[in-house]
Formats: sequence, structure tokens, C-alpha cells
Amino acid sequence: MRDTARKRAILKMLEVQTERDRLEYGIPPYTATTIAEEIGGSVQSVARTLRGMAKDGQLIAVRDRQEVWNAIADGHIEMTVTAYYSARTMEHDMAAAKLWADGADGRQRLALEGFSQAFGMVRQ
Repeated sequence: MRDTARKRAILKMLEVQTERDRLEYGIPPYTATTIAEEIGGSVQSVARTLRGMAKDGQLIAVRDRQEVWNAIADGHIEMTVTAYYSARTMEHDMAAAKLWADGADGRQRLALEGFSQAFGMVRQ
């Protein structure tokens, strides 16, 4: 499969996450929808590229439970989706996801304390 700007953008998104990316999208794996929203293009076209990259061994496709928007429910529901890791960084991403999840309580506590201080709220 030839190298294209879209494939480079996909690999960059999957391999190089900033703190902003983690807050916005979480840690990989990412779905075609998430990737398309970030790099542009239709979800169907990006999904086709992702499948090709997985076939070529650049990406690892996994089944993952994620919250997705459902127009009928007018809200998010948890569903099994196909999501993708970069083959080069999958193990690192899985370790980072564990660290991120393990630190969730601390981040929540800090955010609540900051919110409480900013707005003069007293915690009971």
C-alpha cells in the first residue's frame, strides 16, 4: 500500500498524543469516527483506509466497548466498535491507558477542588 498524507495523519494521531488529545479523545484505540473528526474526511473513507492499513500490518484492529452517540436515543450508549492501535505503539498505548485510568480518581478530585476554590463552594 502506498504512503499518503492521510495514512501519515492517521499514524501521527495514533502514535503521538498530547495532553490535549488525551483529554479530548482519551488513549487509543480510536474508532474511524474519532479519527475522521480529527484528520478530516468522511468516516466511510477513513474506515476503508484503516482497514487497508490493518491488512498491511501498520495498524491493529480490536473490538472495544466505547460510548458512542446514538441519534435515536438522543445520547451516548455503550457499544462494541472496531477501533485501531498503531502496531508500533500498541503496547505503550495499553500501558498508558492503564496509567490514565488508575489516575482518574486523582484527576477528578483535583478538578473538584479547583472548581470549589474558583467558585467558593464548600465540600461537605
